[in-house]
Amino acid sequence: FLGMGVGARAAAMGSAYVAVAEDATAAYWNPAGLTSVENYGFTTQHADMFQQGTQESALMRGLAQYNFMNVVVPFNQGKLGISWIRLGIDDVPRVTFDDVNGDGILGTFRDLNQNGVKDIGERYIDTPQIAETFTTSDNALLLSYARVITDRVSVGGTAKIVRQSIIANRGSGFGADIGAIVRLHDNVRVGLVVQDAVGTRVKWDTPGRPTFSRDANARVGLAVRLPGGKLASLSLAGDVDLNRTTRLTDDASESRLHAGVELTLLRTVSFRAGLDAGEFTTGAGFRIPVR
Repeated sequence: FLGMGVGARAAAMGSAYVAVAEDATAAYWNPAGLTSVENYGFTTQHADMFQQGTQESALMRGLAQYNFMNVVVPFNQGKLGISWIRLGIDDVPRVTFDDVNGDGILGTFRDLNQNGVKDIGERYIDTPQIAETFTTSDNALLLSYARVITDRVSVGGTAKIVRQSIIANRGSGFGADIGAIVRLHDNVRVGLVVQDAVGTRVKWDTPGRPTFSRDANARVGLAVRLPGGKLASLSLAGDVDLNRTTRLTDDASESRLHAGVELTLLRTVSFRAGLDAGEFTTGAGFRIPVR
């Protein structure tokens, strides 16, 4: 869940955001980008995932919910960001049985072919019922700080506290990201971030459960903005993961490449498209000036 990405703009641009990051979502993509936030920043996002059905259920909740929320404030000549990420599946039913035939075994079924396995069409003798519901969730609290080093260089870091749970089982861990943005020109930026710099590992309190881990990954990006005055502007961006790959087959893999483009008209409406590790992305957005 730490690699799903945040922000509609970044998602539409193929997640090519390491050098573009200039809003509150920079806390996730590249903490150094928080220095571009003017005064205060706030972001919230909600996504319903794995929805089923079409028409009547189009606005219903999906199987899983993905949420992101953060706030950025000035702090000690820099910018401080506090973020929260959650991926959860709520109201999961835990099913048990009534021992209808009194044999002391829960889940007895009519084993028509006598193979000891419940096959399709073989009904339960014991009555199944929902005993309770539970939640499984992954949560991360991110604490970020960034500041300007020179008029061309910004640096930042993010400390991550990770918490996972399923029924009564709990796991927790820690991690960190380190990033920098260099402005080569007024309209050219290079970004570098080391995600999970010391490794992000989650240790479970239940004996025998494996430890979840994310190894360090260096990600570099380039962003170029072609100004067109008040009428239009065009932005191009590209990122590459240096340590993580997408597996194609058992014997072959390729680097995770990300590319995006954004066309903004009248400084108000933006159209975006991109490639996220080979997957096409697209989106749009608009700005409402508030003074």
